[in-house]
Amino acid sequence: MPKSSADSTRLEEPVTLAPDIAFQHCANAAAAIVAKAPPFVTYRVATHVSAPSIGKERDVIRAVSVRTRDDLAVIQDLPQGRNQLGHGFPVTPSFDALSYFTLSWRVGAHTEVSAYVHDVTPLVYPDVKDETADVIVVRLHQYKAEYAPDSSDAANGTTHITLEPYDFVKREATRPGDTFYLSDLMIDNATGLPAEVRYKGDDDILFDVQYGMRDDHWLVTHAHYEETLHGPLSIGRLHVAADAQYDQFAFPTTAPDPRLAEST
Repeated sequence: MPKSSADSTRLEEPVTLAPDIAFQHCANAAAAIVAKAPPFVTYRVATHVSAPSIGKERDVIRAVSVRTRDDLAVIQDLPQGRNQLGHGFPVTPSFDALSYFTLSWRVGAHTEVSAYVHDVTPLVYPDVKDETADVIVVRLHQYKAEYAPDSSDAANGTTHITLEPYDFVKREATRPGDTFYLSDLMIDNATGLPAEVRYKGDDDILFDVQYGMRDDHWLVTHAHYEETLHGPLSIGRLHVAADAQYDQFAFPTTAPDPRLAEST
């Protein structure tokens, strides 16, 4: 029997997912694309470091070549500064912020900066199916997820999910002062991948990572970190920030530097 025009309209309406499920789909998409990251990425990154209360700021501009499978990188301070081996600075472009990870990012009182991420384990969720169930309820174990007022389900829009860690998660943190938590996830509806991932923590910690597509590769294009440092015996406070903009990406198929050869 032919469908009425009203029935056809209902069938074409987009399916609204619970925010927990939307989060899980996005995390799975990010983990899948990172697993296919190019073997090498070269890029330039300009990092502005500032400590406004003491009137200090500086720019750190570097050319970086990174081997993505283990984050080994050759770092060249521009224009003609030090050349060294290290990690993809400040975070490697193929970093998946929807992961379990440890961030070592330090901005000193003299606006020096060092940064990298390690012990990265992507979040991967199973596809839950039960043919005998009428309703399957899925929720995140550690966070309360909600759609933000500015969230959009338009095909070219951005889904915005806010996340609040449950109290038991905070109580179980082994190092509460050094732990930060997911606060916002922005999903590019066109790709299903994160457009931005934001974390917050004590001492005004903010860690924000933004992404874009370059030659079909999903990469970090902007990273921001800030926190308030405390002096000895918690006397004195100094707010510092580092803001990194990435550009000039290239994807060589062989090691761009002999030190990044597979035998290293």
